[in-house]
Amino acid sequence: MLEDRIRVLVVISSRQVWGLERSVLEVAPLLRGLQVDFSLGSPPGGELEMAWLELGLPRVPLELPLHAGIRSDGEVGGRPSPSALATELLATARTVRMVARAARPFDIVQSESLWGHVDCALAGLVAKRPVVVELHDLVAPGMGRRLLSASARLSTATVAVSTAVADVVGGGSNAGVRVVPQAVDLQRFSPGPADPSVRRMLTDDPGGLLVGIVGRIDPMKGVDVLVRAMALLGGTAATARLVVVGSPGLDAGEYERQVRGEAVRLLGQRARFVGPRADVPEVLRCLDVLVNASAAEPFGLSVLEAQASGVPVVAPSSGGIPEFVKNGDNGLLITPGDPQALARALEHLLGDVALRERLGRRGRETTVAEHGLEKRAATLAEIYRAVARRRPAPWGRRR
Repeated sequence: MLEDRIRVLVVISSRQVWGLERSVLEVAPLLRGLQVDFSLGSPPGGELEMAWLELGLPRVPLELPLHAGIRSDGEVGGRPSPSALATELLATARTVRMVARAARPFDIVQSESLWGHVDCALAGLVAKRPVVVELHDLVAPGMGRRLLSASARLSTATVAVSTAVADVVGGGSNAGVRVVPQAVDLQRFSPGPADPSVRRMLTDDPGGLLVGIVGRIDPMKGVDVLVRAMALLGGTAATARLVVVGSPGLDAGEYERQVRGEAVRLLGQRARFVGPRADVPEVLRCLDVLVNASAAEPFGLSVLEAQASGVPVVAPSSGGIPEFVKNGDNGLLITPGDPQALARALEHLLGDVALRERLGRRGRETTVAEHGLEKRAATLAEIYRAVARRRPAPWGRRR
């Protein structure tokens, strides 16, 4: 019945579709069948709005003010400048009013974006609506982490995509943080033959070895580390090609231009940048190895998608990835930021067909067992039902 359904306003400050946005887009249709209705609250226009409307789901346009951060230029751990603090407080006040007003027809407010967690938690108190904060970020110690911890305390429930992320707000000792790992559509991401036409778009050597990296192209993703590692390859791996799939980060493409230049200098025609692609499952089936070269991933969704597709993975032994990639069992883990270590792992994997097949098979098996999208949707629906029965805690009171 309609009155039994739970209405959730999901607040996202981005107009783009990256990891957390894809996570919400994929789980929202499944939640409808579990009596949970998502409505997106986000700035109008952009890729996220288009993708959401294609799902036929409702949205609430929110002209959310931008948060620029509270640190002065060059500041590492000190206090924010008065002007920076005043700007942020004004942005918070505007967001709280806006979200509180929009939240009135809903049963729950959910915050997905790092800079909006405190604002949404406060808006829930104003609107007398329970708030779920979903954590997707690894935040360094300092003011940002303190604010993140405050949002967790103020929320009705806090969800983290990995134990590593939960630990940022004291997840190990805070019973209010529930770890709900990311998941993958096991039908869409599945093993299968490579499409020759897709493979030709990814590499100039359709029959050769192909290494890929998928995701946002910014310094934290370590694409430059992978480029240097590819230049170090020897033996049968020395002719392997590299394809970089993804869009630039928030630096107006400066890092992408730098890493493209390095790839041309070190790899020549062996490297290809193809931009973002909507056919990621087909791209993954064309790869011999998927690499994640990040310094530390909160989760590592592209790694999970590759495993679901039966593609062997090499990834860093940091952040949330080691929670589902076990070295030598369903993937290879390396020290982050080390081109030599990455090159050794790639040489080992590219030179051993049997090893690639075994790791790819185990990756698919473990993903099916633990990370199906239906399992994540059911867990979230259970959390929403529990939260909908609760009222926000009064000011200053801990869960």
